[in-house]
Amino acid sequence: MPDNMQGAYAPGTLDTAALSGKLTTRMWWTGIRNTVIYALMAFGVPPLGAAANRAGMSWVFIIGGPMILIGIFGLLATLRTIAVAVLLTRTCRRTMAQYSFDTFCPQITKVDGAEATKGRPKSMTLTLHTAEGHESPLMRMNPVPRRGPWRNPWPDGIENGVYVAGDLPFGAVGYVPSSGTFFLMQPDDWDATADDRKQAAPDRVTRAQNADLTRRII
Repeated sequence: MPDNMQGAYAPGTLDTAALSGKLTTRMWWTGIRNTVIYALMAFGVPPLGAAANRAGMSWVFIIGGPMILIGIFGLLATLRTIAVAVLLTRTCRRTMAQYSFDTFCPQITKVDGAEATKGRPKSMTLTLHTAEGHESPLMRMNPVPRRGPWRNPWPDGIENGVYVAGDLPFGAVGYVPSSGTFFLMQPDDWDATADDRKQAAPDRVTRAQNADLTRRII
């Protein structure tokens, strides 16, 4: 973390290794669950509909048709998001291997998409505030794994504060203790924070490189 964001600690110490395993499990569980649900809708509904039609219940296709389309499009979208989630999860795990969740920001300010309750804002950005009143750069964030399009895209409980592991000019992982959710974040204006990265001490740069945060990811 940059100097002006250190020193805000919440009681207790988070087990970073355990949280890294939890993140991986959650990502794979979400991907497998969504794949199974949409696959059943896409490929399971047609034979059931055919059987119902033979039994004289032709009206079943009125319900089954939209479900099949939802299943096909949902399956394609899920397969795409799994690939993105694998990349983001890899970066999060590498970040958590280099940094600890030793900073707690009790307040965040949502900037873009703050009022979103359904669908996806084009980007979600926030600023972090410590108990001492220090403020982070504007950060672009991406939940890992991302939530379904019918749900509020912001992690539950994020307004109650987050733990942060990383070095904000490069990027960091946020963890919402009240809901157990994770997100990856990097400066929204990557170029504007370039001087901070150039002026970073060699050990900070090395840690950021090992965490795969020296390049723009989100």
